Amino acid sequence: MLARLRLCAATLLLGACPAAPATTTDATTTTTTTTLTTGTTDPTTGEPAGWQVALELGVEKGALFSLWGPQPDDVIAVGGQGVGPTSKGLALRWDGIEWTELALPPGTPRLHWIAGVGDGIWAVGEAGAALRRDGDTWTSTATGFELPLWGVWGAAPDAVWAVGGDGFVGGPSVLRWDGEAWAPEILPPLPDGCHALFKIVGTGPADITAVGDLGVILQYDGAAWTQQDTGSIADLISVSGPAAHRLAVGGRANARLAWWDGQQWTGTTLDRPGLSGVWLDDSGAGFVTGSGGQILRVTAGSLEPEPEDSPTHLLLHAAFGFTGGPRFAVGGNLAGMPPHVGVILRHPGP
Repeated sequence: MLARLRLCAATLLLGACPAAPATTTDATTTTTTTTLTTGTTDPTTGEPAGWQVALELGVEKGALFSLWGPQPDDVIAVGGQGVGPTSKGLALRWDGIEWTELALPPGTPRLHWIAGVGDGIWAVGEAGAALRRDGDTWTSTATGFELPLWGVWGAAPDAVWAVGGDGFVGGPSVLRWDGEAWAPEILPPLPDGCHALFKIVGTGPADITAVGDLGVILQYDGAAWTQQDTGSIADLISVSGPAAHRLAVGGRANARLAWWDGQQWTGTTLDRPGLSGVWLDDSGAGFVTGSGGQILRVTAGSLEPEPEDSPTHLLLHAAFGFTGGPRFAVGGNLAGMPPHVGVILRHPGP
């Protein structure tokens, strides 16, 4: 029973386990669905158009949780199979033509998030794993943290933050890399039911946002972390965007959106399944992904996203793109217990 609870805890953010019902200060009641397609073509050129399945992975590789890249022909996706320190990590690189697997350090567990920092890349995952990639070389760094790390973001090579927690017991954690070592950050008192922070993003060392359980949002001003009021206890799974147009998404049975305009958070609950991925460009426009293969296009500040045709019913855990295209979404059958399979979708953009 204990093993089952630990496994459930490790997959809590993916919707595999029951969560507290969401309460909100404002909500929509429009019912929408995701249209399943096998991919479309441009009627003029005959080339693929809209969202296409770019790659499918079996249980030997597992699911994908995140992707990032500095340019359209250099993107890395991370994930893997299993839960805990005995899980197996995976990294794939897109060169503009095909996806190829990258070698990881021996014993690398499942990876949950990847982000570029300066000229390097950081990835974090199960059992407190944190890897830095410089050039073509991955280096594991000791975090002193044994629980899952779900998100990472950095302002500079000596200012990198990772967030985590097991999602079931204990409190959430924020770790900071100072260029030499990881150390825990001091957080304000948080609700007893907040057991993890899932994602983190910012524009600089004095503008950082982390989101997690029970609708908790923490913001860092360069001196201290403070909790923000969002008007909801719906879990928030991811966050993206510039300082004046930042979007947090989540929810379990119902999707949750919360926009930050530089002064306050404004949110809504949608009558559709939960969301887990979001990517915004510098204008605050982008797209959101989630359960059942959902893909929703958003514009800055809008609480009424527009659904797009999707070629999968698998949970799309993360979103990433470039302003002029392409755009990507990754995930797998993550709403259930392992073993998992994975998928990568690609849209030519914009």
